[in-house]
Amino acid sequence: MKKLALLLTLIACLSAQGVSAETIKLDKATVLVPQGWKVADEDLKFKKGTTAELNLRGEVVSAVLNKATYLRPTGWRQLINDYCFVETTDMFFPRVFHPWSMRYGAPFPTYGHIRYAGDRLVKFAADGTVLRGVIDEKVTLSLTKDGYGFVDFKSGTILAFAEDGYVTHGTLCSDTYLRPTGWQEHSSKNKLAGFIRFKSGTTIDFNDKGEVISGTLKEAALWYDDNGAEITLPAKATVHFTAKGVEIIKPEN
Repeated sequence: MKKLALLLTLIACLSAQGVSAETIKLDKATVLVPQGWKVADEDLKFKKGTTAELNLRGEVVSAVLNKATYLRPTGWRQLINDYCFVETTDMFFPRVFHPWSMRYGAPFPTYGHIRYAGDRLVKFAADGTVLRGVIDEKVTLSLTKDGYGFVDFKSGTILAFAEDGYVTHGTLCSDTYLRPTGWQEHSSKNKLAGFIRFKSGTTIDFNDKGEVISGTLKEAALWYDDNGAEITLPAKATVHFTAKGVEIIKPEN
């Protein structure tokens, strides 16, 4: 009886954590419910011919979207551009003839949702938000809850979050000044107080403080090594930052 009780407890714990229990092949576009959802949506379908990971309750942990879909990311509270722009030729009634082609549109609130690309994998957190997926529009996020500053992430690229909501991975939409991990100890004394410019269109990884763990430099930057000697971080190099120093991966010529 004790072994049975222990087994049931373990199953319950795994289920609560959303652990994948089964992988199924979809023979048609299929309606499935993500883990953590309290209301099902029959319009949310996953792509024919792909696989879906389910938890012990039969809820989706990860699967490929059938079409571009608005979903709430795990870091939705840090969204800056919380609206979408809907364009139409039939927005105003009665319709008035114009001698030239005209289109109308208006912004609508998304309530913390962003559009994820169809035909691409999304991974859901235990609360039903999206941990990782390919975004189908530019997304602007605040890096931390208690500090000023936000970053634009590029459409058509992977955006990922930690379970507690901070962004962990994305692709920069423009050249951006950010502080790397270890900047207090290793950044060269300059007017930018530890900020370094990172290159547009390159991937970047963050820690929970909004500091860069890994990124590609736009231009050369000065840095101090563990011995206090000043070194140059090369332009266009990918640099991995730690509290103890850096690892430099130079671009291929």
